[in-house]
Amino acid sequence: MTEKTKKPYKSAKPTKNKEEATLTDELTAVLEEIKEEPVKEKKKGEVVTIIDEVHLNIGERQYQLVKNHREAFDAERLGERFSDVLSKYDYIVGDWGYDQLRLKGFFNETNRKAAPEQRIDALEDYLYEYCNFGCAYFVIERIGGKREKQQTRRKKTNKKTNTRSQAHTEEKRVPVSNKPKPVIKNRKENEQKKQIIGKQENNANKGRSFTIRQREE
Repeated sequence: MTEKTKKPYKSAKPTKNKEEATLTDELTAVLEEIKEEPVKEKKKGEVVTIIDEVHLNIGERQYQLVKNHREAFDAERLGERFSDVLSKYDYIVGDWGYDQLRLKGFFNETNRKAAPEQRIDALEDYLYEYCNFGCAYFVIERIGGKREKQQTRRKKTNKKTNTRSQAHTEEKRVPVSNKPKPVIKNRKENEQKKQIIGKQENNANKGRSFTIRQREE
């Protein structure tokens, strides 16, 4: 075979194909490992422990049963539906509708920081407006432990802006000096007088007559 008939040596393409194949194999192996790992389920609810006919614990929190209308209280379903958001309230109301338990938190009636509709003295309005007529419901009250406070964001104040605003207000508060104001009326009156005098002089000049004397020869 001559040199012209020889085929060119191809070495770059096979190496690239091998690299791509190894990458795809590694990716598939990683994806299979991710699929095989069991997904961790989040725990829902809390454990409700009945102490006696009235007292109970939800987790480590102590409550007492205040109202149990139409035997609505169910410890198991309460534990399933309970969430940490309800731990900040003084009272928890549970009402039944279509075989589903709904929980609602209320504050004490002496808590003036809470809105009127969030206090327990507004319970009748809540039952009338948001619950089924004649529904079964129960009320439990928190009796022990500290309430979990709701986090409130405070606005950050800049010291520089505060000092500037204070200085600006202080400047405004400085009393205005009682300087005598220029009398504008006097100027206007003087100008008007000058104009009148000028007109009178012009009229007087117009009324004057000049006589030309002839020379005597």
